[in-house]
Amino acid sequence: MEPEMEKKLQAVIELCEEGDPEMCAFLGKEFYFGMNIPQDLDRALRYLTTAASAGDAMSQFLVGFMHWSGRGTQPDQDKALEWFLLASEQGIAEAMYNVAKILLIKNPKVNQEEALSWLERSSNAGYDAATDMLGDVREWIAEGANDEPPI
Repeated sequence: MEPEMEKKLQAVIELCEEGDPEMCAFLGKEFYFGMNIPQDLDRALRYLTTAASAGDAMSQFLVGFMHWSGRGTQPDQDKALEWFLLASEQGIAEAMYNVAKILLIKNPKVNQEEALSWLERSSNAGYDAATDMLGDVREWIAEGANDEPPI
């Protein structure tokens, strides 16, 4: 890394470690995607969690995704759901879709109506995958929801 870039990176790290959630969000995304610096999922999770805890919606989504997929941490469906719910409440359509999927995976019979509601919200927010899945879930519910959910 160029000395000038290294200097800028160190300044952003210092701001984040001093508690600046915007800098933590920026830094977490940089480490997550490895765009301008080498990818480091451990650092990404640490910085994104700081920003997510401060209310940054995209960081909440990414932390949820990391816990769901096991990228940079052990897979944890419950933690993923917590973070996706927070991001959903801030309007992140893909998070709403993921909430629905996790609810259907965890307990399809009990959670079917709540999952349907999240799919509808995600679809209304313009997330095409939710729109595609919505018809399948409605049909599955209408048929008695006896089989595995269509996820």
